[in-house]
Amino acid sequence: MNNTAGALIAVVSLVLVEFVSGVVGLIGTSLVVSPFAHYGAGASLVGSFIAGVFLAPFPFYAGAFLALAFLTPIARRSPLPTVLLRAVLAGAAGTIALALVGVFTGAFGAITSGGSRLVIDVVTNPLRNGVPYTVMLLATATAAWLWLGRPRRNRGAAPTSGLPGTVRPADAVPPATVQPGPQQPQQGPYGQGLVQPDPHGQYGGQYGAQPRPDQQQPPAAPWGGPAPR
Repeated sequence: MNNTAGALIAVVSLVLVEFVSGVVGLIGTSLVVSPFAHYGAGASLVGSFIAGVFLAPFPFYAGAFLALAFLTPIARRSPLPTVLLRAVLAGAAGTIALALVGVFTGAFGAITSGGSRLVIDVVTNPLRNGVPYTVMLLATATAAWLWLGRPRRNRGAAPTSGLPGTVRPADAVPPATVQPGPQQPQQGPYGQGLVQPDPHGQYGGQYGAQPRPDQQQPPAAPWGGPAPR
């Protein structure tokens, strides 16, 4: 789909350039002669405008479009030199299409005008028209490449980055600088007191095995335990 879109943008832009150029020339000539009047065996100004802008270059338009759509597509991920090279190849394909059409028109004209008409329609006229069309196709292909490579926005979703109240991405959150404090003693089950950490393993890690510093233990009797009865 993108290949067809790129080819369509490039060729339609070329047609628009030719159309605007032809309209400007038609307006300028209409100031001198009537655009609908016929002078001798030639066509009118309007007829010459239609033939020069649409009918005569149509083989070039068709050949360049088919080449850009199927053989040398304009991809948005391709670098610009590659796109320009593909545009040149598409212009060459359009010029060859003009030469193929010139084979039939030249062969028909050679009956009355001789073999020179065949050379003109097959060689000189296709090159005379194909070279400027190819140069313009370089510009329109570049415009199509820029259009296809533009950043896209999700439909129905308004951009929220940078607005107040928006959540920053997870990778943008700075690391924590506050160190965790010392471990607090935990309350043992069934009212057995606080669980004190035992770094030396002397009390087996039992609940209430090591008294707190603020609790005073009764002194041991110097004479030993009570006598047995």
